[in-house]
Amino acid sequence: MTRRIGAVVGLFAVALLAAGSLSFAAQETKKDSEVATEYKSEARQLREKAEHHRKLAAIYKTRTPMKGSGSYVNVAQHCEKLAKYYDDAAKEADAVSSELSKQ
Repeated sequence: MTRRIGAVVGLFAVALLAAGSLSFAAQETKKDSEVATEYKSEARQLREKAEHHRKLAAIYKTRTPMKGSGSYVNVAQHCEKLAKYYDDAAKEADAVSSELSKQ
């Protein structure tokens, strides 16, 4: 009984590995131009997220907490940091897209 369970688990693991390998192989067969297009699309989405966070930061900079004391400075800074991270990620995605487009 234990051997059967072990054999079934082993076969299942092999099947998962094979499926993963096939999935990876399918990814490798994509043309560089297709992958470049995907990276270009990702860059556009990242820039949209960056812009969204810049708008949020601007809103939080002008907002006053309900109790009248304190501020949303930390939240605004958080949004600005995220906007910068998204912009940087978009630049990297553009660079990869450009590199793949050359090949």
